[in-house]
Amino acid sequence: MMKKPITRRKVLKGMAGTTALSAGTLGFPAILKASDTVKIGFLTALTGLETILGETQQRCFEIAVDDINAAGGAGGRELTYIVEDDQTTTKGAIDKARKLIGQDKVDVIVGMIASLERQAALSVTSPARQLLIYTTYYEGNECDKYLVCTGQIPNQQIDPMVPWVTNNLGKSVYVMGSDYVWPRGSTEQLKAALEANGGTLVGADFFPFGTQDFGPAFSKIKSAAPDIVWFMFAGSDAITSVKQYRSFDMKPELIYHGWDEAFLPAVTPGEQAGIIASQAYFQQLDNPVNNAFVKRFADKYGADKPINAIGEATYAATWLYAKAVAKAGSTDPEKVIPALSQVEHEAPQGHVNISAENNHMLCNSILARVTDNASFEIVENYGQIEPYIEGCKLA
Repeated sequence: MMKKPITRRKVLKGMAGTTALSAGTLGFPAILKASDTVKIGFLTALTGLETILGETQQRCFEIAVDDINAAGGAGGRELTYIVEDDQTTTKGAIDKARKLIGQDKVDVIVGMIASLERQAALSVTSPARQLLIYTTYYEGNECDKYLVCTGQIPNQQIDPMVPWVTNNLGKSVYVMGSDYVWPRGSTEQLKAALEANGGTLVGADFFPFGTQDFGPAFSKIKSAAPDIVWFMFAGSDAITSVKQYRSFDMKPELIYHGWDEAFLPAVTPGEQAGIIASQAYFQQLDNPVNNAFVKRFADKYGADKPINAIGEATYAATWLYAKAVAKAGSTDPEKVIPALSQVEHEAPQGHVNISAENNHMLCNSILARVTDNASFEIVENYGQIEPYIEGCKLA
């Protein structure tokens, strides 16, 4: 049973032994000025549909604060934070965003999983001219000066993989997803990418959160006989859908581009073997930055706790924000926002930076397949990709 999360204010002390993140290396003052802090509001789903992802996201955020404070903070300013649970609801996101800005006076809000959380929080932060950093891949199309996104959008996550899919798995695709903006918007992007590569979207069905029986939909798909079924389910519904897909002995190849390490322990190896995923990060990436990151994470939380792309994008976002505060010499959003596109970071996924044109991160794009022993094998690594949002010209 998951422990009920509580709101908490926490000041993280530095990790003195983290030599790879020395203050000298980053050019930050070695002594943190505790009286001059940066206050971050960490807002995510710690209960509700997206709990499985929110918990991992929080752990990666905490590691980022550890590492940044160990390296001298944001230009010598110590990072502190307040955690709030939006319960994967619109009301929760609005209420907690209002609290963080109005009562707690945070300098920035970071986190969130579902698009409904982002849209709700943004309805509070944007009119208040406060910075919101969203760290989950999503359907794209947001263009707001006060919103920065560090997760992939479809031209970084879906478009790169579609040529491989149509060349190796088949050309006809049937989508099943949760009934909200991320799956619906992503399906439109997928349809365009398929058509550009000689493929076809033969059908799409969307389901309410918490659906327990996908049997009628699977029967419908068997009649349509697509080459591929493409899942876009949110949170725990992803687990239910994958389990039932295998129990109904479905034959089409299964793609769930959002399948990640947080889901691996939730179903049996046989139920998930062969799933194709597309993310900016996989925990097995073999590079010095990621290897050190994985070790620190395991030392703090245990080697059995997963790291996924949403968590890693939160880690990267926190670093980029801290560097922007250092560059701007201020936490004023009007100064930090332009500075965000002038800094860069070597993250576990690879090199990352923010586009001044649309305030989205130049994410990496990696295609992977789940093996028979419930791990990921990387099939293609497309590297860093420029984010594209039609008509968005913020700078």
